[in-house]
Amino acid sequence: MPLAPVQVPVQVPAGLPSALLERRPDIAAAERAMAAAYARVGLAQSAFFPRLDLTAMLGVESATLGNLFHWSSRTFLLGPLAGTALSVPLFDGGRRSAMLGAAQARLDEDVALYRQQVLVAFREVEDSLAELRLLKVQHAAQVAAVAAARRAGQLSQNQYEAGQVSYLEVIDAQRQILQARLQLNRLAGAQAVATVSLIRALGGGWDAADGQVAAR
Repeated sequence: MPLAPVQVPVQVPAGLPSALLERRPDIAAAERAMAAAYARVGLAQSAFFPRLDLTAMLGVESATLGNLFHWSSRTFLLGPLAGTALSVPLFDGGRRSAMLGAAQARLDEDVALYRQQVLVAFREVEDSLAELRLLKVQHAAQVAAVAAARRAGQLSQNQYEAGQVSYLEVIDAQRQILQARLQLNRLAGAQAVATVSLIRALGGGWDAADGQVAAR
């Protein structure tokens, strides 16, 4: 009984680099959020440092110095620097410290989220790889089972032609071949599904160069 050949799923190269995970949308989003949080912390920290402003006239007047000597500005002019003015924050009721603390807390939260997303990604990839390894072993065993069923079927056919068995034996052997082939097809389908799951977990496919880079 002629049957269509089983299509073997794409083979996964050994040693895929973990950098492939950076293509995942969830990891990319978490990485961007973490970078933005780092930038916010840097901005909040910079508010504590003196600000050097160029003046329009030689130390006489500028837009930033117009209210310099009002207490509400809470700044000092440090020395008559030619063409410059140094503005130093003195007291703001803890506003800058609160902003820095909030930015740092957001950074800690985003870093924790990023680490969590990476761990989830690694777990999903490892689960897919483990499933593919198991299915590969099962597929190889089923290929051997199909070959054995075919040999048994050929033996039954020869015995029937020699008048040693009834045609029922031939039919039963053909049924065994069909069942073995169907199971092989099911395993091939399961391998295809697991491969798609791995591609999704990695955030995309791969090529031979990925495995070669990881092996170096």
